[in-house]
Amino acid sequence: MKIIFKPKFKRDIDKIKSKELLLAIQEKILKIKNAESPEQITGLKLLRGYTHHYRIILKTGEHKYRIGAMIRGEKIWMVRFLPRSIVYKQFP
Repeated sequence: MKIIFKPKFKRDIDKIKSKELLLAIQEKILKIKNAESPEQITGLKLLRGYTHHYRIILKTGEHKYRIGAMIRGEKIWMVRFLPRSIVYKQFP
């Protein structure tokens, strides 16, 4: 899949201090890039009430984060990367 990073997503990543979490997000992005279809992305779920907005779970030890994404065809827009408690208020 083709990944497009929104500026807010990049700013969210820049704020991360945990090396463990940064490695986990790199691995997840690589898996998404190598996926041939959205069905192959683990932790992907359509948000209720939307047709193109999804969340992708990312858990590492003590961290519970979500990637807010939009998928249309073979393109995925990475919109936000926030803790689970905040992401649903900030996205979409």
